[in-house]
Amino acid sequence: MIEGRSGARWRLLLASVIAIPFALPIVWLIASALKPVDQFYASPPTLLPNPPSLANIGGVLGLLDVPRLIANSTLIAALSVIASVVSSAVVGYAFATLPARGRRPLFAILIATIIIPPTVAIVPQFILFSRLGWVGTWLPLVVPAMFGNAFYIFLFRQWFRNLPAHLFESAELDGATPLQSFRHIALPLAGPAVAAVAVFAFIASWNDFLGPLVYLRSPDTFTISLGMATFQGVHVNDVHYTVAMALIALIPPILIFVVAQRFLVRGVATGGWRAGACGSDVSTSCRPPTRPSNGDSA
Repeated sequence: MIEGRSGARWRLLLASVIAIPFALPIVWLIASALKPVDQFYASPPTLLPNPPSLANIGGVLGLLDVPRLIANSTLIAALSVIASVVSSAVVGYAFATLPARGRRPLFAILIATIIIPPTVAIVPQFILFSRLGWVGTWLPLVVPAMFGNAFYIFLFRQWFRNLPAHLFESAELDGATPLQSFRHIALPLAGPAVAAVAVFAFIASWNDFLGPLVYLRSPDTFTISLGMATFQGVHVNDVHYTVAMALIALIPPILIFVVAQRFLVRGVATGGWRAGACGSDVSTSCRPPTRPSNGDSA
């Protein structure tokens, strides 16, 4: 018992030491955003505001239409989350359960696309969306999410591969189609994976700057990242406003992460292993049934 408590204390101490470098920038950002102007530019600088003030945040809200920027980013992120979850779950389920010729090489090629920088495709994508007449709208920021994401597909595939096989066997005996099995069995059991993908997709869309910079034209359609960059360019000498704006932009992702943290960790950590539902032998008892195919026996 004593050794267990000692080990827990050491783990807590180690976790605290590791967390300090990541927490300091957040603490500095919050403290700086709440400092009065004279304390913000004071030399030598102070760490904590005395007293805290919301003047910087109020100044940003008076100079910039922050609610519109947040609403735009939230709507784009929500649409991207829905599109990413649905498309990636369907493709991941297909790779995990459905027989197909060359399934493994196709999946290997898909995973290999993770190492390709997104900026490589920005020029051909812009040409395509320009010819479609989508430049200046939110469509270039949402439509690509409808075709899935390699990392999200990988998470769903690993999760679906480790679901108990008897669930799908029973559904198949009852006459369920693969789509019905996906909708009524696989997807409801993939809650943690769905939550993890949703958080990743939301944060990626919320933090996206290059996409809105390339495709958006009207200030009424700007996202929070593009609006913050534009605001910083206009008020280049008002650093206290820039810090306050950064704090405002940081609040929604932090709230999303705090709410979904438990599901996020479980979805990523158990994407390849679900001991409680699968038993001790993942390779034999947890894979959904796949019909043998001529081109791929796996």
